[in-house]
Amino acid sequence: MINPVGTLNTALIMNENKKSSESIKPHEAKEITDKIAQIRELIKKDAYRVDLQKTSEKMASNLLNLS
Repeated sequence: MINPVGTLNTALIMNENKKSSESIKPHEAKEITDKIAQIRELIKKDAYRVDLQKTSEKMASNLLNLS
């Protein structure tokens, strides 16, 4: 089911986050933390840009259960 724009399905998000975090190895966690910090800094500087092509391909792949 599709939720209205601006709303979240928190149960789904929590389930996906749990699945993702269970498969993360300790050395990958540091890389992820560093990447998050880097993105936060870019957002603060208003320099973060979304790659629309890459994002749309990933979304389509997920919707079609190809990934």
